[in-house]
Amino acid sequence: MERKEVITVTAKPLVEKLATQQSGFYPWFIWGLAATFFLCEYFARVAPGVMVPQLMRDFHVNAMALGSLSAFFYYAYVSMQIPVGILVDRFGPHRLLTVTAVICGAGCLFFAHANTLLLAEIGRFLMGFGASFAFVGSLKLAAVWFPASRFGLLAGLTQALGMLGAAVGEAPMSLTVGAIGWRHTMLLVASIFVVLAILIGLLVRDKPSSYRPAQQHLATGKDILAGLRTVLANPQSWWNAIYAGLLYAPTAAFAELWGVTYLQHAYGLSPHIAATAIGMIFIGWGVGGPLMGWLSDHLLRRKVIMLVSAAACLILMSSVLYLSHLPVIVLMCLLFLYGIANTGVATAYAVSTEINPHSVAGTSLAFANMASVLVGAIFQPVIGWLLDLHWDGKIVQGIPQYSAGDFRMALVLLPVCLILSLIFACMVRETYCRAHVA
Repeated sequence: MERKEVITVTAKPLVEKLATQQSGFYPWFIWGLAATFFLCEYFARVAPGVMVPQLMRDFHVNAMALGSLSAFFYYAYVSMQIPVGILVDRFGPHRLLTVTAVICGAGCLFFAHANTLLLAEIGRFLMGFGASFAFVGSLKLAAVWFPASRFGLLAGLTQALGMLGAAVGEAPMSLTVGAIGWRHTMLLVASIFVVLAILIGLLVRDKPSSYRPAQQHLATGKDILAGLRTVLANPQSWWNAIYAGLLYAPTAAFAELWGVTYLQHAYGLSPHIAATAIGMIFIGWGVGGPLMGWLSDHLLRRKVIMLVSAAACLILMSSVLYLSHLPVIVLMCLLFLYGIANTGVATAYAVSTEINPHSVAGTSLAFANMASVLVGAIFQPVIGWLLDLHWDGKIVQGIPQYSAGDFRMALVLLPVCLILSLIFACMVRETYCRAHVA
């Protein structure tokens, strides 16, 4: 009997053996695969920003229609923010991340082969739906496979990887689009998601075999609605969420879509250099996120960080938009600093967990996150509409030609947005880093 038992154990698949371990290399591998999904979803998210002329030409659309096309990613992403947490808790991240990585890849495939605007919009919607599971799924795996003392580090690293994905989705993707075209580039991104889905399906496990979770109450539909009502009834939830949305909207509208084209027209940069400059915003975000979190924790202040963040973003974005003939190195430094300053959004997420009872902290966080994504999604087509409003109708080789002046008129919305974020920051109560102050 003893010999038979030894043979059985040694014959177990390698993955099942590793799944018994809650320390060493395997937990990092598990989290790393899921976090790589979060990194790669940013490729799909920011891709239209480096494809603006090609998409306008091939779909025969102007700026507003293109902004609307890009925003379809966010419509799906926003609508899934609250449901995704419930689904991950109930069914586990392993199967959900596998399936949604395939859905992301299918969205890219759909987009690459689309010959009408409607089909392209469906592709963007599928990308956003699949991408909505990446961050929450990564954090769920981090919470299960690592001790609680490492969760903050892993959450910060996951966010930093997302920003790295956005940076890679700018300059390198711009080069790829120039070399092989936007359709083949999206097919390449689709293949990355398929490979990820296979690896996640084969190698990721929801929990180590030794994991024994504490007994938890599974939220019912009534619990969820009651929690949402509690969050929505608190005016502080609204001020904080609106602040997060207004502060992040210029990043979503400028960095994720219109920035590359603007820099080409206003500064005469090549597509690659313009994309590299915009990528500096996301690198700044990756650096500034952990830094801003540490600073607010160290000072035991949230509101002052939010105010300084909004003021700095206003000065830096206005400089990029309205100071003429900046040297490229200065421009890149300003965009990098803007990315650091914009991480005040992360401070708003922390505030969201401190202005409502602990029992609804997750719902409060989801509400703030929804606002930060939704406002930016709205601004993408609105800026496109403003561009069309000032456009003189000139078209060259099927591509609408917008001047630097057209862009500056349309993008005036961004400084206005940041001024409003300053006003709403003043309305948010200081929590002093304490949970649910009265």
